[in-house]
Amino acid sequence: MIIGIDLGGTKIKAALADDKGKIITDVNIPTEAYKGKDFVIANLKKAISNLAHGKRGQICCIGVGVPGPILYEKGIVIEPPNLPGWKRVNLKKILEKEFKVPVFIDNDANCAALAEARFGAGRKAHHFIYVTISTGIGGGIIIDRKLYRGAIGAAGEFGHMVIDSKGYRCGCGNIGCLEALASGSAIKKRGGMDAIAVELAARQGDKKAQHVIEVTAHYLAIGIANLVNIFNPELVILGGGVSKMRELLLNPIRKEFKNYALALPAKSVKIVRARLGAESGVLGAVALCL
Repeated sequence: MIIGIDLGGTKIKAALADDKGKIITDVNIPTEAYKGKDFVIANLKKAISNLAHGKRGQICCIGVGVPGPILYEKGIVIEPPNLPGWKRVNLKKILEKEFKVPVFIDNDANCAALAEARFGAGRKAHHFIYVTISTGIGGGIIIDRKLYRGAIGAAGEFGHMVIDSKGYRCGCGNIGCLEALASGSAIKKRGGMDAIAVELAARQGDKKAQHVIEVTAHYLAIGIANLVNIFNPELVILGGGVSKMRELLLNPIRKEFKNYALALPAKSVKIVRARLGAESGVLGAVALCL
């Protein structure tokens, strides 16, 4: 059995699962990030201990998905934006010392891509791009059924390709990043309400809300066309909270991305929604171990 953990800025989700991705039991506890690194690590240990109670001998591995940059080989968390006080924390070493099993750490978007590859919409695909559209935009790259991390593990930051050099300023400091134009945060800024409220209003016929979704789909279509032109994937899988808009967002993206993508790769790719939803984080950490 494997323990998979999704370490977020507000919540720690942890699950005990088998090698088929079946969740046997899970726990959710507050991260309490504002209390500092040591307190969060203590909460992580508590979540793992709760799952491992009475089963220590059956657990072969622990996987952890963390927001922000990771030195994958060493299991070092650099400076995650939602975890104040974390700077080059060797989480792998800390947890291996405590629980005496192998521990693997990776970026949460990479983990979600692995989850879709192993258990979700990408199970039959050899090459796909996973894009998560939530408060920010990130993603993962699967090539020949393997996760591509890049030279230093920083690949897949799709949210920071510049789409419009005269657009909104992004949290990274650049102007016109995809994240600044088409994330949940951008929807809230443009529409004056969060993505859930915008979706509801659009479905009820509100013209402003419908326009907000059209603009969001437009920028996502450009970004996805860029990815299709570069990687020639079989699938582009869209996850994250904003993807819950389903056809309201996906249909205009599918229609418009062809205006920017080259004909041959555009013809061979499918744009689909992720299948695993809220479980993608913990199942991604399980898939990381596998």
